[in-house]
Amino acid sequence: MWPFSRKRRSVKRNYAGAQGGRLTNDWVSQGTSADSEIRNSLRILRNRARALVRDSDFAKAALRAVKNNVVGQGIKHQAQVRMIRGGRLDERLNSLIEHEFKKWGKAENCHAGGTLSFAQIQQLCLNSMIESGEVFVRLVRQTFGQSRVPIGLEVIESDLLDDDYTGFESNGNRVRMGVEVDEWNRPVAYHFLNYHPGDYQFTNNVIAKKRRTRIPASEIIHLYSVDRPGQTRGVTAFASAIMRLNNLKGYEEAEIIAARASSAMMGFVRTP
Repeated sequence: MWPFSRKRRSVKRNYAGAQGGRLTNDWVSQGTSADSEIRNSLRILRNRARALVRDSDFAKAALRAVKNNVVGQGIKHQAQVRMIRGGRLDERLNSLIEHEFKKWGKAENCHAGGTLSFAQIQQLCLNSMIESGEVFVRLVRQTFGQSRVPIGLEVIESDLLDDDYTGFESNGNRVRMGVEVDEWNRPVAYHFLNYHPGDYQFTNNVIAKKRRTRIPASEIIHLYSVDRPGQTRGVTAFASAIMRLNNLKGYEEAEIIAARASSAMMGFVRTP
């Protein structure tokens, strides 16, 4: 034994990123769920992202680059039907399918409104996913235009889904920001407003009160990027860059004003 007793010190082990101190006292982090964070910020983030795309050439260029590289002029359909005997591609049948699909892809046939071709619908959907965070496509099961195919596409902006509608339906399903889900968090229906909440210049205010239409999930394609488990709504891809882009805009404006003020300074020399 040692002639003296040594007091054992207890050492606390922790992640460096979880340690406190004067440099991290103002770092507020909460253990909220994905939907809780989205609900408080969804509308503001969406509107600010749209404002940036309208006014910031950096945001506009980034959006255009992603759209051109992912969708381009539209993703074409290529049929791959094979023959029963031999397993070779059926060239005649594949050509017929591609021809009919191309004919359906015209604006008057595939779009419920008759103004967007299938390629333009793809571009608009990707554009809305990045800028607004999500977009909805409704499958309208009827013929449009000259098409004999009983299907049309309606593109629905994310503003029309009632963000404020959260609670329980009479059938026991939960509603999370306009999305009705069952016990497994599977979408059952979507509750859309009958009028766009920002279309106040063209809508009677009395009619435009919050009236909703319940559309089954089987008719809706909800396009958004899932970042966390249990996430019900989509968030704009510009969410983490909104503050920096806005500050950059203000910085450039201040620099330009300072340069203009500096260039406008003049001096005069007077002689007797």
